Amino acid sequence: MSVFVSDPLGDAHRHASGALAWWLGELRSAFADAARWVRSLDRNALTLEAGEQQWILRRKHRLLGKIDWQSAGDEGRRQRLRELTIAVGRSAALCLEIPPERLLSKVIDLPARAHAQLDRILSFEIARHFPFPAERVFYRYRVIGRSGTAAAAPSVSVEIVAVPRDVVASIAGELAAAGLRVDAIALRAAPGTAPLFLGREAPDPPQSTARTSRLLAAGVAMMALIAAVSWPLAQQVRLAAMEREVAALKPTAEAALRARTERQRARGQAAAIAQLLAERPPLIAVLDVLSRVVPDGSWLTSLSISGREVVLQGLSPSAAAIALALGRDPHFGSVVFRSPVARDAATGLEHFEFGATLKAAER
Repeated sequence: MSVFVSDPLGDAHRHASGALAWWLGELRSAFADAARWVRSLDRNALTLEAGEQQWILRRKHRLLGKIDWQSAGDEGRRQRLRELTIAVGRSAALCLEIPPERLLSKVIDLPARAHAQLDRILSFEIARHFPFPAERVFYRYRVIGRSGTAAAAPSVSVEIVAVPRDVVASIAGELAAAGLRVDAIALRAAPGTAPLFLGREAPDPPQSTARTSRLLAAGVAMMALIAAVSWPLAQQVRLAAMEREVAALKPTAEAALRARTERQRARGQAAAIAQLLAERPPLIAVLDVLSRVVPDGSWLTSLSISGREVVLQGLSPSAAAIALALGRDPHFGSVVFRSPVARDAATGLEHFEFGATLKAAER
Protein backbone atom coordinates (compact mmCIF):
# COMPACT_ATOMS: atom_id res chain seq x y z
CA MET A 1 0.00 0.00 0.00
CA SER A 2 1.34 3.46 -0.91
CA VAL A 3 0.57 6.70 0.96
CA PHE A 4 0.97 10.00 -0.87
CA VAL A 5 1.48 13.24 1.10
CA SER A 6 1.50 16.65 -0.52
CA ASP A 7 5.01 18.04 0.06
CA PRO A 8 6.18 20.15 -2.91
CA LEU A 9 9.66 20.81 -1.49
CA GLY A 10 10.19 17.15 -0.57
CA ASP A 11 8.96 15.97 -3.97
CA ALA A 12 11.24 18.40 -5.76
CA HIS A 13 14.21 17.25 -3.66
CA ARG A 14 13.49 13.57 -4.34
CA HIS A 15 13.03 14.23 -8.06
CA ALA A 16 16.29 16.16 -8.24
CA SER A 17 18.16 13.48 -6.28
CA GLY A 18 16.78 10.72 -8.49
CA ALA A 19 17.65 12.56 -11.69
CA LEU A 20 21.19 13.31 -10.47
CA ALA A 21 21.73 9.66 -9.46
CA TRP A 22 20.51 8.57 -12.91
CA TRP A 23 22.95 10.88 -14.70
CA LEU A 24 25.85 9.80 -12.51
CA GLY A 25 25.02 6.17 -13.28
CA GLU A 26 24.98 6.95 -17.00
CA LEU A 27 28.37 8.68 -16.74
CA ARG A 28 29.91 5.74 -14.84
CA SER A 29 28.60 3.29 -17.43
CA ALA A 30 29.92 5.43 -20.28
CA PHE A 31 33.32 5.71 -18.58
CA ALA A 32 33.55 1.90 -18.19
CA ASP A 33 32.54 1.32 -21.82
CA ALA A 34 35.08 3.88 -23.03
CA ALA A 35 37.83 2.27 -20.94
CA ARG A 36 37.16 -1.18 -22.43
CA TRP A 37 37.05 0.34 -25.94
CA VAL A 38 40.41 2.04 -25.48
CA ARG A 39 41.98 -1.16 -24.08
CA SER A 40 40.65 -3.15 -27.06
CA LEU A 41 42.63 -0.90 -29.42
CA ASP A 42 45.91 -1.99 -27.84
CA ARG A 43 47.50 -4.48 -30.23
CA ASN A 44 49.80 -5.73 -27.47
CA ALA A 45 46.96 -6.54 -25.06
CA LEU A 46 47.31 -9.96 -23.42
CA THR A 47 44.57 -12.34 -22.24
CA LEU A 48 45.21 -14.77 -19.37
CA GLU A 49 42.62 -17.58 -19.21
CA ALA A 50 42.75 -18.90 -15.62
CA GLY A 51 41.20 -22.38 -15.69
CA GLU A 52 41.11 -24.99 -12.95
CA GLN A 53 43.78 -27.19 -14.60
CA GLN A 54 45.62 -24.84 -16.98
CA TRP A 55 46.35 -21.14 -17.29
CA ILE A 56 46.68 -20.04 -20.92
CA LEU A 57 48.32 -16.78 -22.04
CA ARG A 58 47.50 -15.43 -25.50
CA ARG A 59 47.61 -12.24 -27.52
CA LYS A 60 44.36 -11.89 -29.43
CA HIS A 61 43.96 -15.44 -30.82
CA ARG A 62 47.67 -16.35 -30.82
CA LEU A 63 48.80 -18.78 -28.10
CA LEU A 64 51.84 -17.55 -26.14
CA GLY A 65 52.15 -20.25 -23.48
CA LYS A 66 50.44 -22.64 -21.07
CA ILE A 67 50.97 -23.35 -17.37
CA ASP A 68 49.86 -26.63 -15.78
CA TRP A 69 48.37 -25.24 -12.57
CA GLN A 70 48.07 -28.65 -10.86
CA SER A 71 51.47 -30.26 -11.32
CA ALA A 72 53.96 -27.46 -10.52
CA GLY A 73 54.44 -25.95 -7.06
CA ASP A 74 53.36 -22.44 -6.12
CA GLU A 75 56.72 -20.81 -6.80
CA GLY A 76 57.22 -22.81 -9.99
CA ARG A 77 53.87 -21.66 -11.37
CA ARG A 78 54.54 -18.04 -10.50
CA GLN A 79 58.03 -18.14 -11.99
CA ARG A 80 56.65 -19.59 -15.24
CA LEU A 81 53.98 -16.87 -15.34
CA ARG A 82 56.59 -14.16 -14.82
CA GLU A 83 58.76 -15.61 -17.58
CA LEU A 84 55.87 -15.61 -20.08
CA THR A 85 54.81 -12.04 -19.34
CA ILE A 86 58.38 -10.72 -19.36
CA ALA A 87 58.97 -12.38 -22.73
CA VAL A 88 56.10 -10.44 -24.32
CA GLY A 89 56.69 -7.17 -22.47
CA ARG A 90 55.48 -5.94 -19.12
CA SER A 91 53.95 -2.79 -20.68
CA ALA A 92 51.18 -4.77 -22.39
CA ALA A 93 47.69 -4.53 -20.88
CA LEU A 94 46.58 -7.77 -19.17
CA CYS A 95 42.97 -9.02 -19.22
CA LEU A 96 42.06 -11.85 -16.85
CA GLU A 97 39.48 -14.19 -18.38
CA ILE A 98 37.63 -16.70 -16.20
CA PRO A 99 36.51 -19.67 -18.36
CA PRO A 100 33.14 -21.54 -18.23
CA GLU A 101 34.49 -24.35 -16.01
CA ARG A 102 34.79 -21.93 -13.06
CA LEU A 103 31.48 -20.13 -13.66
CA LEU A 104 27.79 -20.73 -13.06
CA SER A 105 25.32 -19.44 -15.64
CA LYS A 106 21.56 -19.61 -16.07
CA VAL A 107 18.91 -18.10 -18.34
CA ILE A 108 15.74 -16.83 -16.67
CA ASP A 109 12.56 -15.29 -18.07
CA LEU A 110 11.13 -12.08 -16.62
CA PRO A 111 8.18 -9.85 -17.58
CA ALA A 112 9.15 -7.39 -20.33
CA ARG A 113 8.34 -4.47 -18.04
CA ALA A 114 11.14 -5.57 -15.71
CA HIS A 115 13.79 -4.70 -18.33
CA ALA A 116 14.20 -1.16 -16.98
CA GLN A 117 14.88 -2.43 -13.42
CA LEU A 118 17.09 -5.47 -14.01
CA ASP A 119 19.91 -4.26 -11.73
CA ARG A 120 17.57 -4.10 -8.74
CA ILE A 121 15.58 -7.24 -9.56
CA LEU A 122 18.53 -9.56 -10.24
CA SER A 123 20.16 -8.79 -6.88
CA PHE A 124 17.21 -10.62 -5.30
CA GLU A 125 17.10 -13.41 -7.92
CA ILE A 126 20.69 -14.64 -7.43
CA ALA A 127 19.96 -16.71 -4.29
CA ARG A 128 16.99 -18.41 -6.03
CA HIS A 129 19.03 -19.70 -8.95
CA PHE A 130 22.57 -20.27 -7.56
CA PRO A 131 23.93 -22.03 -4.43
CA PHE A 132 25.46 -18.73 -3.25
CA PRO A 133 23.93 -15.52 -1.86
CA ALA A 134 24.47 -12.36 -3.92
CA GLU A 135 27.12 -11.04 -1.52
CA ARG A 136 29.36 -14.12 -2.09
CA VAL A 137 29.56 -13.84 -5.89
CA PHE A 138 30.43 -11.42 -8.65
CA TYR A 139 27.82 -11.56 -11.40
CA ARG A 140 26.95 -9.94 -14.70
CA TYR A 141 23.98 -10.35 -17.01
CA ARG A 142 22.86 -9.70 -20.56
CA VAL A 143 19.49 -9.74 -22.35
CA ILE A 144 19.50 -12.52 -24.94
CA GLY A 145 15.96 -12.41 -26.29
CA ARG A 146 12.36 -11.29 -26.05
CA SER A 147 9.12 -13.17 -26.61
CA GLY A 148 5.40 -12.57 -26.45
CA THR A 149 2.20 -13.35 -28.31
CA ALA A 150 -1.38 -12.16 -28.28
CA ALA A 151 -2.24 -14.93 -25.82
CA ALA A 152 0.81 -14.60 -23.56
CA ALA A 153 2.34 -11.61 -21.81
CA PRO A 154 5.61 -10.35 -23.33
CA SER A 155 8.76 -11.51 -21.54
CA VAL A 156 12.51 -10.95 -21.68
CA SER A 157 15.18 -13.68 -21.41
CA VAL A 158 18.21 -12.75 -19.29
CA GLU A 159 21.45 -14.74 -18.97
CA ILE A 160 23.10 -14.44 -15.52
CA VAL A 161 26.78 -15.38 -15.20
CA ALA A 162 28.25 -15.67 -11.66
CA VAL A 163 31.62 -16.55 -10.14
CA PRO A 164 32.35 -17.00 -6.40
CA ARG A 165 34.23 -14.06 -4.92
CA ASP A 166 36.88 -16.29 -3.33
CA VAL A 167 37.68 -17.80 -6.76
CA VAL A 168 38.40 -14.32 -8.13
CA ALA A 169 40.29 -13.39 -4.96
CA SER A 170 42.50 -16.50 -5.16
CA ILE A 171 43.40 -15.78 -8.81
CA ALA A 172 44.12 -12.13 -8.01
CA GLY A 173 46.31 -13.27 -5.10
CA GLU A 174 48.35 -15.55 -7.37
CA LEU A 175 48.85 -12.73 -9.87
CA ALA A 176 49.86 -10.33 -7.11
CA ALA A 177 52.37 -12.89 -5.79
CA ALA A 178 53.81 -13.09 -9.32
CA GLY A 179 54.11 -9.29 -9.45
CA LEU A 180 51.33 -8.86 -12.03
CA ARG A 181 48.27 -6.63 -12.09
CA VAL A 182 45.29 -7.05 -14.41
CA ASP A 183 43.62 -4.26 -16.39
CA ALA A 184 40.24 -6.02 -16.74
CA ILE A 185 38.43 -9.12 -15.47
CA ALA A 186 36.08 -10.87 -17.91
CA LEU A 187 33.61 -13.75 -17.50
CA ARG A 188 33.10 -15.98 -20.57
CA ALA A 189 30.02 -18.17 -20.03
CA ALA A 190 30.64 -20.38 -23.10
CA PRO A 191 33.23 -20.68 -25.90
CA GLY A 192 32.51 -18.24 -28.69
CA THR A 193 30.31 -15.92 -26.61
CA ALA A 194 31.18 -12.32 -25.86
CA PRO A 195 32.80 -11.82 -22.43
CA LEU A 196 31.11 -9.92 -19.60
CA PHE A 197 33.44 -7.54 -17.76
CA LEU A 198 33.36 -7.14 -13.98
CA GLY A 199 33.07 -3.62 -12.62
CA ARG A 200 34.99 -1.63 -10.05
CA GLU A 201 33.85 -3.81 -7.14
CA ALA A 202 36.03 -6.72 -8.30
CA PRO A 203 39.56 -7.20 -6.88
CA ASP A 204 42.38 -5.55 -8.78
CA PRO A 205 40.20 -3.07 -10.73
CA PRO A 206 41.22 -1.96 -14.24
CA GLN A 207 44.17 0.40 -14.37
CA SER A 208 44.75 2.79 -17.28
CA THR A 209 47.93 4.23 -18.62
CA ALA A 210 48.61 7.95 -18.16
CA ARG A 211 47.69 8.75 -21.75
CA THR A 212 44.52 6.69 -21.59
CA SER A 213 43.58 8.35 -18.30
CA ARG A 214 43.96 11.80 -19.85
CA LEU A 215 41.84 10.84 -22.85
CA LEU A 216 39.15 9.34 -20.69
CA ALA A 217 39.21 12.30 -18.30
CA ALA A 218 38.71 14.65 -21.25
CA GLY A 219 35.85 12.51 -22.50
CA VAL A 220 34.20 12.44 -19.08
CA ALA A 221 34.56 16.22 -18.77
CA MET A 222 32.86 16.65 -22.14
CA MET A 223 30.04 14.30 -21.19
CA ALA A 224 29.63 16.10 -17.83
CA LEU A 225 29.28 19.42 -19.66
CA ILE A 226 26.64 17.93 -21.96
CA ALA A 227 24.85 16.42 -18.96
CA ALA A 228 24.82 19.75 -17.11
CA VAL A 229 23.26 21.50 -20.13
CA SER A 230 20.60 18.85 -20.82
CA TRP A 231 19.90 17.80 -17.21
CA PRO A 232 16.66 19.81 -16.55
CA LEU A 233 15.00 18.53 -19.71
CA ALA A 234 16.16 14.97 -19.13
CA GLN A 235 14.82 15.16 -15.56
CA GLN A 236 11.32 16.03 -16.70
CA VAL A 237 11.33 13.42 -19.46
CA ARG A 238 12.59 10.73 -17.09
CA LEU A 239 10.03 11.51 -14.39
CA ALA A 240 7.16 11.51 -16.88
CA ALA A 241 8.33 8.18 -18.33
CA MET A 242 8.62 6.65 -14.84
CA GLU A 243 5.06 7.70 -13.96
CA ARG A 244 3.72 6.15 -17.17
CA GLU A 245 5.70 2.94 -16.61
CA VAL A 246 4.47 2.58 -13.01
CA ALA A 247 0.83 3.10 -14.04
CA ALA A 248 1.14 0.62 -16.90
CA LEU A 249 3.11 -1.95 -14.90
CA LYS A 250 0.83 -2.15 -11.84
CA PRO A 251 -2.01 -4.31 -13.35
CA THR A 252 0.48 -6.63 -15.05
CA ALA A 253 2.53 -7.00 -11.85
CA GLU A 254 -0.56 -7.87 -9.80
CA ALA A 255 -1.66 -10.47 -12.35
CA ALA A 256 1.86 -11.92 -12.54
CA LEU A 257 2.01 -12.14 -8.74
CA ARG A 258 -1.27 -14.05 -8.59
CA ALA A 259 -0.17 -16.40 -11.38
CA ARG A 260 3.18 -16.95 -9.69
CA THR A 261 1.48 -17.79 -6.39
CA GLU A 262 -0.72 -20.34 -8.13
CA ARG A 263 2.26 -21.89 -9.93
CA GLN A 264 4.23 -22.11 -6.70
CA ARG A 265 1.31 -23.81 -4.95
CA ALA A 266 0.93 -26.29 -7.81
CA ARG A 267 4.67 -26.98 -7.92
CA GLY A 268 4.74 -27.50 -4.16
CA GLN A 269 1.94 -30.06 -4.31
CA ALA A 270 3.57 -31.86 -7.24
CA ALA A 271 6.96 -31.88 -5.49
CA ALA A 272 5.44 -33.34 -2.32
CA ILE A 273 3.80 -36.16 -4.29
CA ALA A 274 7.01 -36.83 -6.27
CA GLN A 275 9.03 -36.94 -3.06
CA LEU A 276 6.73 -39.56 -1.59
CA LEU A 277 6.85 -41.70 -4.76
CA ALA A 278 10.56 -41.38 -5.55
CA GLU A 279 13.14 -43.67 -4.03
CA ARG A 280 16.27 -42.43 -2.35
CA PRO A 281 19.46 -43.45 -4.17
CA PRO A 282 21.45 -46.23 -2.42
CA LEU A 283 24.04 -45.08 0.09
CA ILE A 284 26.85 -46.70 -1.90
CA ALA A 285 25.90 -44.58 -4.93
CA VAL A 286 26.03 -41.39 -2.83
CA LEU A 287 29.48 -42.30 -1.51
CA ASP A 288 30.70 -43.07 -5.03
CA VAL A 289 29.54 -39.66 -6.28
CA LEU A 290 31.18 -37.86 -3.35
CA SER A 291 34.47 -39.68 -3.91
CA ARG A 292 34.47 -38.37 -7.49
CA VAL A 293 33.40 -34.75 -6.95
CA VAL A 294 35.43 -33.97 -3.81
CA PRO A 295 38.90 -32.89 -5.09
CA ASP A 296 42.22 -34.23 -3.83
CA GLY A 297 43.49 -32.55 -0.70
CA SER A 298 39.98 -32.30 0.80
CA TRP A 299 38.54 -34.37 3.68
CA LEU A 300 35.00 -35.05 4.83
CA THR A 301 34.78 -35.10 8.62
CA SER A 302 31.04 -35.66 8.82
CA LEU A 303 28.33 -36.96 6.46
CA SER A 304 24.66 -37.00 7.50
CA ILE A 305 21.80 -38.25 5.32
CA SER A 306 18.19 -37.82 6.45
CA GLY A 307 15.67 -38.72 3.78
CA ARG A 308 16.90 -36.70 0.80
CA GLU A 309 18.67 -34.09 2.87
CA VAL A 310 22.47 -34.38 3.03
CA VAL A 311 24.81 -32.43 5.32
CA LEU A 312 28.57 -32.50 4.66
CA GLN A 313 31.32 -31.10 6.87
CA GLY A 314 35.03 -31.15 6.18
CA LEU A 315 38.26 -29.35 5.34
CA SER A 316 39.42 -28.21 1.89
CA PRO A 317 41.89 -25.78 0.30
CA SER A 318 38.86 -24.17 -1.45
CA ALA A 319 35.32 -24.68 -0.18
CA ALA A 320 34.00 -22.84 -3.24
CA ALA A 321 35.52 -25.48 -5.57
CA ILE A 322 33.55 -28.24 -3.80
CA ALA A 323 30.36 -26.15 -3.93
CA LEU A 324 30.82 -25.63 -7.67
CA ALA A 325 31.47 -29.35 -8.26
CA LEU A 326 28.39 -30.39 -6.25
CA GLY A 327 26.27 -27.76 -8.01
CA ARG A 328 27.24 -29.16 -11.43
CA ASP A 329 26.75 -32.82 -10.47
CA PRO A 330 23.34 -34.18 -11.62
CA HIS A 331 22.92 -36.24 -8.41
CA PHE A 332 22.74 -33.18 -6.14
CA GLY A 333 20.47 -30.16 -5.99
CA SER A 334 19.93 -27.10 -3.79
CA VAL A 335 23.56 -26.89 -2.63
CA VAL A 336 23.84 -24.18 0.08
CA PHE A 337 26.30 -23.06 2.75
CA ARG A 338 24.86 -23.94 6.17
CA SER A 339 27.45 -21.93 8.08
CA PRO A 340 30.20 -19.38 7.28
CA VAL A 341 33.45 -20.75 5.88
CA ALA A 342 36.24 -20.63 8.50
CA ARG A 343 39.97 -21.22 7.95
CA ASP A 344 41.68 -23.74 10.24
CA ALA A 345 44.66 -22.04 11.93
CA ALA A 346 46.70 -25.26 12.20
CA THR A 347 46.35 -26.59 8.65
CA GLY A 348 45.40 -23.45 6.71
CA LEU A 349 42.42 -25.34 5.20
CA GLU A 350 38.87 -24.00 5.02
CA HIS A 351 36.28 -25.64 7.26
CA PHE A 352 32.94 -25.91 5.44
CA GLU A 353 29.43 -27.17 6.04
CA PHE A 354 27.18 -27.73 3.01
CA GLY A 355 23.57 -28.75 2.77
CA ALA A 356 22.28 -30.47 -0.35
CA THR A 357 19.32 -32.46 -1.63
CA LEU A 358 19.66 -35.88 -3.27
CA LYS A 359 17.82 -36.06 -6.58
CA ALA A 360 15.60 -39.00 -7.31
CA ALA A 361 17.27 -41.91 -9.12
CA GLU A 362 16.32 -42.27 -12.78
CA ARG A 363 14.18 -45.28 -13.65
